[in-house]
Amino acid sequence: TYSFHLLPSGLINPNVDNLIGSGVVFNVEAFFKELARLESQGVPRIHQRIHISSRCHLNFALHAAVDGLSEEELGTSQIGTTRKGIGPAYSTKAARDGLRVIDLYHESFEQKLRLLAEGYRKRYGLLLKYSVEDEVERFQGYKEQLRPYIVDAVDYMKAVQGGNRSVLVESSQALSMTECHVQRNENPAD
Repeated sequence: TYSFHLLPSGLINPNVDNLIGSGVVFNVEAFFKELARLESQGVPRIHQRIHISSRCHLNFALHAAVDGLSEEELGTSQIGTTRKGIGPAYSTKAARDGLRVIDLYHESFEQKLRLLAEGYRKRYGLLLKYSVEDEVERFQGYKEQLRPYIVDAVDYMKAVQGGNRSVLVESSQALSMTECHVQRNENPAD
């Protein structure tokens, strides 16, 4: 039995390439854990068939820390998040102050991450249990490990179309889970 969370389910088909699209908030640690698990289950040529859009926004440990704090702020009105930072990562994406996969390879990466953390620290103060130093160090380690999987999704899709190959593109979680189509209870009496 296979379990997919971040990785596209098309990986179980050995004849299909897979692209994690730019609409995804991408958790690097979760990616490598899930990849290793599927590889140990015998998924063939998994490393050659998974690609990540360079435009995916990164989901940091910072986002997970903030997710828990914002959920706690809601008290009895909690929305029941997974506390994995998905909502806050999408928030930074929408606000245009999030970092993308490609930012990891630019000099400004550390500065941008520090600025993001500083903004959250202003809001949550000492309640925010997060080390920007640890995060920077982790991502320096991921930098080269991640490089072989990263593609410009537009160029990649053009090549796929021209080569008449099969590819599965997954973006976000599902239509009803994106920031444009979140299901809400619209009954004002509730």
